[in-house]
Amino acid sequence: MLLRDFLRSLPYGERKQFREKLAGAHGVSVSLVRKWENDPAPDDWDANKRRTHVRKHPAAIDAIETTEALTQNKVTRFDLRPECWKRGE
Repeated sequence: MLLRDFLRSLPYGERKQFREKLAGAHGVSVSLVRKWENDPAPDDWDANKRRTHVRKHPAAIDAIETTEALTQNKVTRFDLRPECWKRGE
């Protein structure tokens, strides 16, 4: 599940709290967490909007494991960084 889909699955009132919890666990701003949510960007976004509103989740294993734990493994490393992880075939 993409991070954005996970957040959309939460009740509206819990989304801000979860973003703050995730940001705190990673030592980053809530603004950066919002940019992680936008990866991958929708196809209809132009290059400038992608550049300013999208960032990839960190590829470090400890960062990925932190996010997996906080989402109760609903968002996995395969969702966060598919270019780094491949599912067994």
